[in-house]
Amino acid sequence: MHEEWIDDTDVRRRDGVTFVSATVTNDRSTPQVVRLRSRIDGPTWSPGLGDRPAPEWSGDVWEATVGPGRRRGIGFASPGEPVDEPLEVVSVTRAEDDRAETEEVLADLDAWSPPSDLLAEDP
Repeated sequence: MHEEWIDDTDVRRRDGVTFVSATVTNDRSTPQVVRLRSRIDGPTWSPGLGDRPAPEWSGDVWEATVGPGRRRGIGFASPGEPVDEPLEVVSVTRAEDDRAETEEVLADLDAWSPPSDLLAEDP
């Protein structure tokens, strides 16, 4: 299903760890939300900063929005053995237009004005 979304897959095994990298390409004219799942039998170790995993990862599922004509890299590691196709496409759906959401957020912000001392005239 939708395997044409995944390009340049590379699988390497080193010191008992399988490292997977790939590229997701959106050839469509609209942003797409792409969900991928690891096919490796074993835990998925997603990249992250410190003890926080990358926000695109939830367990063995990666989900991100890929802009039209854009590519995104994906990578993870696992102690499981390598497989020929380490990623499967779970779903691809058109991303919702978030402009309305942005407008709603801006409308909820309190009115802002500069501090009065900033506007004081120079002596």
